[in-house]
Amino acid sequence: MPHAHFDSQIYYAVASPEQVQLATQKFGGPEKILGTEASRAEDFVHGEDREAFIGSRALLRLLLSYLTHGELDQASNVEISRHCISCNSSDHGKPTTPQHAISSSRTRELVIAAVAPKGLRLGIDIERGTTLSPAGVFPGFDQLALTSDELKLVHRDKNPDYIRLLAWTAKEALLKADGAGLRREPSTVRVLSTSVTRAARLNKWATPRHLAGYSLRRLPVTSTHVATLAASKPLSVQELSTQIFNAALS
Repeated sequence: MPHAHFDSQIYYAVASPEQVQLATQKFGGPEKILGTEASRAEDFVHGEDREAFIGSRALLRLLLSYLTHGELDQASNVEISRHCISCNSSDHGKPTTPQHAISSSRTRELVIAAVAPKGLRLGIDIERGTTLSPAGVFPGFDQLALTSDELKLVHRDKNPDYIRLLAWTAKEALLKADGAGLRREPSTVRVLSTSVTRAARLNKWATPRHLAGYSLRRLPVTSTHVATLAASKPLSVQELSTQIFNAALS
């Protein structure tokens, strides 16, 4: 049975690449689910990056299968296309399906996927947090990524690197939702304000005027990471990680 309230909620799942591998074993593994799509992983030099790439794409298919069919066994049949507006390639770029709005993101340690009703503009991003990157963000980050107003918020906060990561995940998610990706300079895209940082700490939506029709919501992932969702409408949000992996192991 398709998941109830699918037309009025945003659903997401988060897992490690190893968990995705385990969840897909009875279906032949993530490479079997992805088919020729899995060959794109060979573009990555490091094994951890290949595993994260495959894990993120497989998790998106598992989530879609669970929501639309109530089971995971249709993951390989889910129709997903991609289009890069920069180079017109279909190998990468913003993912789309005929019936849903979708987005995904990854680090080497965690992958995340989100699904929403068709017509919603949706983006998601996840990044390693300060516990996994004790040296902090890279030199020059502030100049590359932040507006002058955002820089003031960073300098006022007791945890400036958390605010930096919140800003970056919000910009990535927003630009994915808008379809622009990083073709726009991040330092020209303002996402943070006092109301946004306050809402983020409460895991609530923020819809400030400067976002021009978009809302942002920090997702409560593990403390080792920061994840943000951007959407053109602040729908109710539900995590389905436990349900997906229970279904995989049942």
